[in-house]
Amino acid sequence: MTIPTMSISGSTSKISTIGTLNNDFALYLIQGDFPKERYPKSKDAYEVIIVNSGNLDIEIDNQIHSLSKYSLAYLPPNSSFKIKSGDTRFRGYIMMFSNAFIESLQVPLAINKEKAFVRKSLSDDAHYSMNQTFMLIKDEISNQEHVFRKEKLSNLVSILFIDLLNVFVKSSNMFPGLSFSGESKRRTKLSKDFFCLLKEYSREQRQVGFYADKLCITPKYLTFLLKQSTGKSANEWITNAVISDAKHLLKNSGNSIKEVSYTLNFANQSFFGKYFKKMVGISPKDFQNSCAY
Repeated sequence: MTIPTMSISGSTSKISTIGTLNNDFALYLIQGDFPKERYPKSKDAYEVIIVNSGNLDIEIDNQIHSLSKYSLAYLPPNSSFKIKSGDTRFRGYIMMFSNAFIESLQVPLAINKEKAFVRKSLSDDAHYSMNQTFMLIKDEISNQEHVFRKEKLSNLVSILFIDLLNVFVKSSNMFPGLSFSGESKRRTKLSKDFFCLLKEYSREQRQVGFYADKLCITPKYLTFLLKQSTGKSANEWITNAVISDAKHLLKNSGNSIKEVSYTLNFANQSFFGKYFKKMVGISPKDFQNSCAY
């Protein structure tokens, strides 16, 4: 993803980059009747627009939407998007994410990667919850000194997207066929319980059967419901958790590869090395060396 950076100020307008994280994440402040042709764009980015005050008219896929206080919009890559007009009282924020960053988020349901959505007039509770998280994101994106800045931002954005999913899931077709009654409630609870178990046991257990047994369901059914609700299988989620943990330990712990393999409960360093290279494409040693530069 190409991150556009800018700082434009006028008598009644302002567009400024609050912070960026490599080419994976960017946060902008936009206020006033700013020049529309200078709106930060990246065709391969996911975007979230949050309106704090004033009014903003936008066009998404040839449809006009009027955003006001407590409104938000979600735009996947390649959406046809234009800003039509904004008043001098407008103040809002735009977040941009790469596909890799979106894939790293720990959310209980799959994020729609094709359809844009607009939500007007969030409830006070929903806006307050999202705004609190957003303020933390705003603080952290500006904090260049935090050793685990990327991980912290990823967790905060995961929380924000969970709130986004909560807002949209009952009022849109983002997740066709999903409801919150009967069997669907049970499936949603099983998915959430799986992620709790994964967080607790990912360093010890890498078999789908272990998690299925804990949930009192079959491995086949666990894979089916996760694939349906998140777009990824149980094995994919387990592998993602292990590799993410392995990368973190190799990059930040100062431990040897042997110690990392022991921490992650691999039989030996050789087996860990083969597993890591198969999933990542390079050996643990090469990955560790690349992080040193």
